[in-house]
This record gives sequence, structure tokens and C-alpha cells, in this order.
Amino acid sequence: MPPLARVIPAPQPFDFALTAAHQTNYRGKAGSDLFVDGVYYRALWLDGGPLGVAARPVDDGIEVLLPNGGSTQALDAAAEWVAWLLGLDVPMDGFYEMLANDPVLSDAVGELRGLRHTRTETVWEALVHAVVGQQVSGIVARVIRDGLVTEYGSEVRVDGHVIHAFPRPQTLLEAGHDALRERKLSARKAEYVLGIAEMALRGDLDHETLAPMSDEEAVAVLSGIRGVGRWTAQWTLMRALGRVDALPAGDLALQRIVGDHYFEGKRLTEQELEDFAEQRWKPWRGLAVTYLFSRIRQERVAREAAKRG
Repeated sequence: MPPLARVIPAPQPFDFALTAAHQTNYRGKAGSDLFVDGVYYRALWLDGGPLGVAARPVDDGIEVLLPNGGSTQALDAAAEWVAWLLGLDVPMDGFYEMLANDPVLSDAVGELRGLRHTRTETVWEALVHAVVGQQVSGIVARVIRDGLVTEYGSEVRVDGHVIHAFPRPQTLLEAGHDALRERKLSARKAEYVLGIAEMALRGDLDHETLAPMSDEEAVAVLSGIRGVGRWTAQWTLMRALGRVDALPAGDLALQRIVGDHYFEGKRLTEQELEDFAEQRWKPWRGLAVTYLFSRIRQERVAREAAKRG
């Protein structure tokens, strides 16, 4: 029996391969996301358990499949989730016109045209990603995140690939503080993650609760969580809620990158970055950051590949 499949329309402009590659940090696999041989995979909680979902481009849109089978209701939900994760609904009218006047990103418009603003499945997932990434290098953060997903996420085999659904809050709570410390989280970050897990279980982090709020309202709510400052809250707005104007100005890496590319190497303060982005990128500050990081990551992966020969 062929797998259940449905075709959903693709917006324009949209580059499926570029967007799926960005979702996996241009490494083919990141956490619960896999992009291999032109197919994007994700393990999603559907039909009461984790199901492997696949998506690939076709002539008239994006074909979403349940290779291992499932209900038609699960397929409907899977199609909605793929559209959400790959940012198909993100309005981009005027964005490229703005970039045309940007001295750094204007060169990337041709290469990155069609890249969408990708998202996480839940606010819970975005917060865990952000907390893990606090005050450590991107490489270290990636190793810890992937380790958490592999160790505590439910395994799904699909089309010969192994993927893991993002761990549920209850699973990490049952694992406990010492187990998270063994996965290389600091004692304090382990406490933060477990506290966030408790909130997620209570329903305090539901998307439906935060989505109607303005950016500042949502930042205020998220910043009230232990371990979540404004920087983490802004990243969560970008990744979990798809807010294209959210700006994580407190991100030291972003301050350095903008300083290197726009200010001849000067390290910017948070306020200087706020002022710069307000004048240069508003109302697309988050999307501009997505494009900037995309370009940097592509260059980094290319350099690493060149070193390996």
C-alpha cells in the first residue's frame, strides 16, 4: 500500500531545498529535523504517538507523506505542521526590496531568495534550544541539543532513516536533574529546563496563549520564566511564534557578526545593535537575522568541507 500523501501549495518565492537545509543548520540533521536526498523528515506527535512525516517538492507544491501509514486526520495535521515548520505562511512582501539597499545582505538575495523563516514545533522546544545555547558556542550547543533529542526523544524509523521526536516535558522531568547534568547541561541550565518542563505540562506555554500577544507582551511573559531573559525570549518569538520582527539584540554572536560585517569589526553593544536594526531592517529584523545567520552558516559549513578535502 502506498503511503498516505497530500500536496500543499507552496508560496512564492519559496526554495524548498534551501529552507529545509536551513532548518537543519546546513548539516542535514539537527535535533528532530532531517534533510537527506531532497526530502525533509520530522517526527511529530500525531495519532497519539510519534509519526514519521516526510515532505518533498513536486510540480504543483509540496507533497507531505506519512511513509509508515497513519490516519487521514494525522495526514491533515502533518500537512499543517510542515507548512508551519517551513514557514510557508510568512508574509515577505517588501522584504527583498528592503534588502536591495543593504550593503551586506543585498549580495545574498540571489543565493538566498526563497528561504523562509523556519520554526520549531512548540514553544517548549524553542525554549529548550535557547536555554541550552546560553553562554556556550554554537558547536557545544548543537552537541547538547542533539544528545537530548537522541537520548530522550521517541525513535521513529522512516524510509530507512532514524529520527527522534522532540522529547516531551514529562520525559525530561522523569529523567531528572542528574540525568540532564550527564548530558552536559550545567546545574543551573538543568534546573531551568526542568522548570520550563513543569510550565509546559501545566499548559502555561501553549502556542494559543502566546500567539495573540504583541511581541512586547510575549517577551514580558517569557522573561518572567526563571532562566529566560530578553535574549532568550526574543529567540523564542522568532523560532516558536515566527515573529519576523523579533530581534535578539542581546545575542553576543549576533553583536559580533553585525559589527564585523557592518562596522569594520567593532563589537556592538545591545543598544547599538537595537538602534542599527531599527533603522536598517524594521519591520523585518528577525527575518534579516535569519538571512544573516544563514549566510554565515553556509560559509562555515563550506569552509569545514574544504578542510576535510
